[in-house]
Amino acid sequence: MTTRTAVTTRTAVTTRTAVTTRTHEPRITDISVLSVAGLGLETVRERLGAAASEDLPLNEPPRADAADYVGIPGSVSAVPSFDITDFVPKKGTKNIDRTTALGLAASARLKRTLTESAGITDDSWLSTGVAMGSMVGSLRSSIELDSRVIEGAGIDLINPAQFPNTTMNCCAAQVAIWHRFRGPNSTLANGSLSAVSALQYASRLIDRGHGQRMLVGGVEELSPHTAWGIRSKKIVHDTVPVAEAAAVFALEPDGLSDAPALATVAACAVGFAPVRTDAGYAEALRRVTAGVLRRAGVDDTAVGLVLPGAEGTVLAEAEQAALAGFAAPRVDVRAAFGECGSALGALQVAAALAAGRPGDTALITGIDISGAVGAAVLRIGAAA
Repeated sequence: MTTRTAVTTRTAVTTRTAVTTRTHEPRITDISVLSVAGLGLETVRERLGAAASEDLPLNEPPRADAADYVGIPGSVSAVPSFDITDFVPKKGTKNIDRTTALGLAASARLKRTLTESAGITDDSWLSTGVAMGSMVGSLRSSIELDSRVIEGAGIDLINPAQFPNTTMNCCAAQVAIWHRFRGPNSTLANGSLSAVSALQYASRLIDRGHGQRMLVGGVEELSPHTAWGIRSKKIVHDTVPVAEAAAVFALEPDGLSDAPALATVAACAVGFAPVRTDAGYAEALRRVTAGVLRRAGVDDTAVGLVLPGAEGTVLAEAEQAALAGFAAPRVDVRAAFGECGSALGALQVAAALAAGRPGDTALITGIDISGAVGAAVLRIGAAA
């Protein structure tokens, strides 16, 4: 039922930025966010406002493994008081991992609110697809399963119900299974650009008539394994908390439902920097950004909001160099929500909807240490 699509772009950037004219732009009709700020888009708006003026509060990790974070440089912050049974019935949730639980909770809330606001019927939901950004799925599940096998339990004594948690596409698959979605279902893995890659993929499906409504987003769980890994790589500054989030939004072709568009996706592209230096990253991002703006028919001076994705990392200067010509206000999502891995791009979309005003053009950008670069242009619509 679920295809596994790992996206790692290796071709020249210029092949990703061809200019085409869209007749109808895919519409973002609703969004569901779980982050360290809490639940919903309003908490995103409040957090962004607080990030500019004060030290943000941190949320303790789940008590069950709180001791495992002792000694990790910097700080960590979890989604507060998260319980999957607040979003879906308890039956069937015993063995799912935290990554899947966060994504399932966000999608369940999105489906419920969109059904209530737009009157979408069950039959209409059946053709819905899923495009989920994820770096590796649940790293914790994979490591713990391997550890149990290696330490002597043996593969025959592993709980088979927990094995799906070790696959990269578990979250997207469970979202489709729980909600009975039968549309295209894919997981996009492209580092911190994973959710941007998911947006590009879903937009392309809709543009070419291969998909109708798509639930698009990114999810990242907090675990000692990811926290230690992030600190060991030293790509993200220790001043940035290691955090978690799930953000999922509904992307639809024009005319599919009566729901107002919170934004439309004017253009989205992901490319690759063949030269992994500050200058190489900057040039690659500059080309991708120029391409999406041309495709969207937007001049640099018309961009009203910029949401860079590399702030708080060793790649920040390269991104700043690529965006030097933009005078629009900037929103630092990582400063507000912490290091959220593959959920970053989806949080950038949420922040654009929360901070932008109707009529604004928002530019989302990002660079990953792997060489991936990406950009998206959103036209903000109805007030979110």
